[in-house]
Amino acid sequence: MPTYLCHGFRWQRRSVRVYIILQNLDDASPEWIIPATSSRCILKSFYEIFDFLPYCSPKQGCYAPTRELDGENRTTAENRSRSRGLTDGSSSSSSSSHTSSPEDDFSAQSWSAIKLLEEYDPHDLTAVSRPYAYVADYAVRIDLSCSIVDEISRYEQLQHQSAYPAISIPTRNPPAEGQGWFEQLRDQLQRSEEIRWYVVVNGDEVRDWPNEPSEPE
Repeated sequence: MPTYLCHGFRWQRRSVRVYIILQNLDDASPEWIIPATSSRCILKSFYEIFDFLPYCSPKQGCYAPTRELDGENRTTAENRSRSRGLTDGSSSSSSSSHTSSPEDDFSAQSWSAIKLLEEYDPHDLTAVSRPYAYVADYAVRIDLSCSIVDEISRYEQLQHQSAYPAISIPTRNPPAEGQGWFEQLRDQLQRSEEIRWYVVVNGDEVRDWPNEPSEPE
């Protein structure tokens, strides 16, 4: 039962469906966005559409804030990534399978500064999916336990050290536009939602249908 601590906002399911339809994301599954192919398709579209996001690419490897590009180099990298659709010869509406073999679907998002999460209760048979998914700029998987205070402190330290913070920080000079890139993304996807800390429990990431024994002939 994967459990995650994340900093982000809830993306309402209706908004997820509308976004996927309008962007013509054939490989994205609106009712369950975290499978590797689906999440990669959606995340790639974010970086192609929203030019305020930090430069990320599946070919760049694991994302780290210290790798952020600033000024002219960052702009050049963004333009270059958009001209080739983030991957050679591909577009945001198509996505190939992840070439590596991650431990889970969350690991397949390690290249991205943005994370997509789902919560799910396998005992709730009244709905196909929850009314919302989660979009996060910070997420950690909790296998046994974690210190919430330490994780929040680590996140705040990353924002203070970043030249291009995800959120506006009162104790330092805010970005020129008054908002961090993650706040701008929230305004584009789900303006009314609050950015906050969540514990997200996914009771069954795979959601396989159990094999029923065959009836004797």
